[in-house]
Amino acid sequence: MKSKLVLLGWLSSSALLPILPAMTHPAAAQCVMTDVSVQVAVRGSRQPSRQSNNVDLQNQGRCSGNAITQVGTQVYTGSGRANQQRTSRQRINGGRGNGTGINGPTIKVPVGVQVDVYNPAYDPSFLRNRNYRR
Repeated sequence: MKSKLVLLGWLSSSALLPILPAMTHPAAAQCVMTDVSVQVAVRGSRQPSRQSNNVDLQNQGRCSGNAITQVGTQVYTGSGRANQQRTSRQRINGGRGNGTGINGPTIKVPVGVQVDVYNPAYDPSFLRNRNYRR
């Protein structure tokens, strides 16, 4: 008799399992903004390249459950001096709400990589040099 009551109790509670998630608050992370920029210049000019990366990450009010990622790549190869300019603007608002009641700041991650390399293979004066040997 006792085992029948335990089995009946287990079946009754297992019937509630499908509706249990609707009764709880889902987990929600803070909002995250990521901006990744890569600027590469492989040039034959002995003058350094001009590379700039201007990033503006803005959020309005409390935010949770949203994420933005922006990726930009610029590559220059040639005999001249490179001029690489990048501007990125992101704005994030709101979200689905944070059921935990903990409202932290929006996480902002700007990543900028700038590579500027002199390569004699692109330098016309280097290739015309009389001391150049094959």
